[in-house]
Amino acid sequence: MKIKFLPLIAVFFAATSIMTSCLDNDVDQITYTSETSITGFSLGTLHIDRVGKDKDGKDSAYVDTLNCSDYPFTIDQLTREIENKDSLPYGTHIDKVITSITYDAGALAYRPKGADTDTLWTSTDSIDFSGDTYSMSTITPIEFKVYAYSGAIGQAYKVKINVHQQVPDTIAWKKFDNNPFSAGSLSEQKAVYANEKIYIFGKKNNGNTCIEYTKAINVPGENGLKDNPTSWTPIENLPLNIDTYSATVCAGNIYFLAGTNKQLYKLDANSNEITSVGTETFEMLIGGNDIKSELYAVKGGKSGIYKENTWTEDAAPFTLLPTGKPFFSNTTTASYNSNITSTVALCYNQGTTTTALVFNRMSSDNKWEERIQNLPLPNLENVTMIYYDGKLYAFGGGYKEIKPFSQFYCSTDNGLCWRPVTECMAFPAEVPDTEKPNKEYINFPNLYDTYHGNYSCAVTPKLENETSRGNFIWIVWEDGSICRGRINRLGFTPKW
Repeated sequence: MKIKFLPLIAVFFAATSIMTSCLDNDVDQITYTSETSITGFSLGTLHIDRVGKDKDGKDSAYVDTLNCSDYPFTIDQLTREIENKDSLPYGTHIDKVITSITYDAGALAYRPKGADTDTLWTSTDSIDFSGDTYSMSTITPIEFKVYAYSGAIGQAYKVKINVHQQVPDTIAWKKFDNNPFSAGSLSEQKAVYANEKIYIFGKKNNGNTCIEYTKAINVPGENGLKDNPTSWTPIENLPLNIDTYSATVCAGNIYFLAGTNKQLYKLDANSNEITSVGTETFEMLIGGNDIKSELYAVKGGKSGIYKENTWTEDAAPFTLLPTGKPFFSNTTTASYNSNITSTVALCYNQGTTTTALVFNRMSSDNKWEERIQNLPLPNLENVTMIYYDGKLYAFGGGYKEIKPFSQFYCSTDNGLCWRPVTECMAFPAEVPDTEKPNKEYINFPNLYDTYHGNYSCAVTPKLENETSRGNFIWIVWEDGSICRGRINRLGFTPKW
């Protein structure tokens, strides 16, 4: 029914009120309410696009149904705006929506998309909300009005349905090509993050070592601060013969070894100045513990701690930490005692073994132990470990039938079990689609081969009070080009 009939209803209600007031004084006068509020809004069952596996194990698209009654809608009575703060899943159809609405006594009308006149709402109406996006400022929501029995017409409510425009748990990648190292191609790389910058330690074609950095967070852009990389900038006045694999971050500074005797140096991430740290020399740096502000190293073939300019050999020193490959470590606080930390270190296992090396250190024990992995991590060539989204992830080159950069391996128990990730958290290896010529395609296995297996990786943290920024994985290739990825939900700005 078109809303043009509503004035007749309003006239009828008004006339009824007048006639009632002219009757005998013993008859109570009826006063009709002028309240025009919507008090409840919910959805029913909608269709949703999904992808499953067919009988041959290949991806197959199909349409399923989704009960949306549990997605709450917020009604702002001051601004007269109604929306779901928790967006519906990616792929939900909102072009034919059955709504359940409660409102004050009277009639409810809405204006369909593209219509010039209003229509009386019924609970069986199928309404098209498909024009809605995240921002009310860029779209015209569907308007609803309550017509009171008194004849009062309520101010319009703007109703929109939010639907995720990305699959929340899927990682999205972007490639930055025009950003070469000033030193040319770099091999034997290791990347670390400190003070909004990503530093790359690497070896040039002539055998000399270098350090370059790019500012990757809070970069000024046309529309405010961005998280895009700047040009690579070299660090000047470096010591000779840097052990590029030794780069380790601890308490906001970057430590590394250099020279024939492998002396300890510190790079101040604020000033980019490099200074020697006493006269200490080490064979290796294993990792840094930010919580305890201590470095884990190997001296004279034995493990120990360097803290406050003092070297302390472990009471039960570990002597089986291999040399010649980079270590990747992560430290967390024990769930049962905030004063105890657990550090996991991982490296490539040189030799014929099938399993990567994983070590663990509890601060209460002050010693390293090799992890006996229940579900072992394959001995991936040029393996890398990162801490991301509250989990440990490892990836790298190939091993036997495993192709380079074909998948992530995840551990949620500090390196005891490593499970291959089969969905969402993945490296794309896509073939260009002729129907989408402008879409960007990134083939990680091809990139690994093209750049001779030379890459490094760092993670930028979540920025405080800015949930929509940070949380990126940065993979830097031999020539300085960058692939940046993030799980989509880690870039959403909370609506609550």
